[in-house]
Amino acid sequence: MKTSEMIKALRSERGWSQEQMAEKLGVSRQAITKWETGVGTPDIENLAAIAQLFGVSTDALIFGVEASAGDEAGRFESVTSVDLVEEKHYDIKVGCAHSVVVRASAGEKAWVRLAADSIADLERAFKVVLDTEGRNFDIDVTSTGVVDDALARKELDVTIELPGAYTADAEIELFADELRIEHVSLDIEIGGKVGCVWLVDLEGHVELDVPVDLEVWADDVRGQVDVNQVGATSVLHVAHGTPFSATTRGRFGKRVLRFTRDGEPVEAPEAVEAPLAIELAGARCELTVDSLS
Repeated sequence: MKTSEMIKALRSERGWSQEQMAEKLGVSRQAITKWETGVGTPDIENLAAIAQLFGVSTDALIFGVEASAGDEAGRFESVTSVDLVEEKHYDIKVGCAHSVVVRASAGEKAWVRLAADSIADLERAFKVVLDTEGRNFDIDVTSTGVVDDALARKELDVTIELPGAYTADAEIELFADELRIEHVSLDIEIGGKVGCVWLVDLEGHVELDVPVDLEVWADDVRGQVDVNQVGATSVLHVAHGTPFSATTRGRFGKRVLRFTRDGEPVEAPEAVEAPLAIELAGARCELTVDSLS
């Protein structure tokens, strides 16, 4: 269950209207609508407030753990951490997983948390290696073969927290259904295979080198998002009213850039300098930039 679905389910379970929930949280009804439709996502303060309101954990909201009273019985987890003392380049590799979250943390520790519903012995099923030697910090999460890849893709949720004071740039290679990068300032290159990418409260340059159709959600992104693909058709969603520029790059191969609002075709935006720059590169690829109201 996605975060948007989890919030809607918890509200409906209490029998509250969107207006009632908004009043309890001190936000607008439009904010609740955006959260429940996936157009926007709560920031860390609102996530904490929602978790407290419904008596669930923030991880339950992020990973969609279905629990009506904050009970995560049967959800197993394993946590690995290491102290850092200097800025690093992060090289992150995650084998098969359902979801991967990368976000900034306070303090000087880097954390890797694994969670699953039915995989009890996570430390035996998956190997987590944190190598901090030199300027690079390697984070590897791999299966030991105890569980098959299909189960890992269905259940395994990976959360990686990087100390905000020591983040420079990162590379991520993963095989997962969802990737969520939030509350960070860094340049990041994403490779492997993933179906849905969420970029939330992010400042920097993001390169998406993913050779499959993508659905990307950009919520409060300040910087540049490059979509580099061959033979793929992808969609990048932005909130309506978000200033952005969009261009294509490359000498060979066809690249098609389209624009829609709530799925309906619209004219291309004027070429102006904006806080969000979108670039489509590659060959035989299409990208639709969809503004959501």
